[in-house]
Amino acid sequence: MEGAWARRPATAVSRLKGRALLVLSARDLLEAAAQSDEVLVALVAPAAAAMAGFARAARDADAPLLLVRPSGASEETGPEEARDDTAFVEAAFKAADEVRFAGPMALLKEPPRAGSSVSDSVRVQREIDTGFTGVALAAADSQQEVRDAALAATAVCQRELGLEVVPLGGAMAAAELARQLSSRGAPPSAVRMTGMEDQAPDLGIAVSTETESLAPRLLEMGVRLLVASGPFLRALRRAAPGPLWEKLQSWADEKGATIDQAAARHQRVLRDLPREVQERLEALACFEALDLFGKARVAQSGAKLVAAVAALHPGE
Repeated sequence: MEGAWARRPATAVSRLKGRALLVLSARDLLEAAAQSDEVLVALVAPAAAAMAGFARAARDADAPLLLVRPSGASEETGPEEARDDTAFVEAAFKAADEVRFAGPMALLKEPPRAGSSVSDSVRVQREIDTGFTGVALAAADSQQEVRDAALAATAVCQRELGLEVVPLGGAMAAAELARQLSSRGAPPSAVRMTGMEDQAPDLGIAVSTETESLAPRLLEMGVRLLVASGPFLRALRRAAPGPLWEKLQSWADEKGATIDQAAARHQRVLRDLPREVQERLEALACFEALDLFGKARVAQSGAKLVAAVAALHPGE
């Protein structure tokens, strides 16, 4: 445990406010998962009540707790997104602490899918400073975008944090961007693939997916990370009042965004829902997470991953 404890990222630890949580770099967890032949499930969680349910599920299943915040719409300004990022990180640490979660955890941030009002370098640095231990880049494989992505990726790799490449131009573009970033000294820790049916390509880098239906086959397919929005969305759909769901759907349609991005932009609205709705959302999120943990066979993997992180860095 001490070996893994020494690997906690300093910036994230500074946000803990004295809480004794084993927050780790997503890069370390992916390497540990490869070493111990385990799969990681990261749960999209724009609402504090859902975080509480997911933390309880991870505790009961002895699974790592990876929580994901989607980015806002493409035109969102930096300060507003930064405030919501800070609120997300604080809520995540509070949720884990209140259920006495003692396993490994990481906080991941999704990239904007259609451009942003701030550069990737500014955005990524802001997310690191906020306390995220895994960030992502969405870019095509043009030379200009590769140079810009490499500049943003350098700050992540220097801190040994998680760096995921999410495709804009398809899986092959993502693989090419990952290759070029590696050649520039900023290797990603994961590449997200879509449309897979059989075996994930051997890129020398962990492969991730958003396709929840692949959960029972992730190990045999060579996929190391599942980024799942389904548990949150199903729980929210059942718990939230009808007008709220319609508001989120309307915003998503207007902005050309996803429903989880809409929830991320309205996380303060979700925070202010009536207590009975919050409690129902928490319970449903816990149920949905436990169900997905079972399908992906990640239960009882938390202790193994802690041991693997320590084994990968014996000098610490």
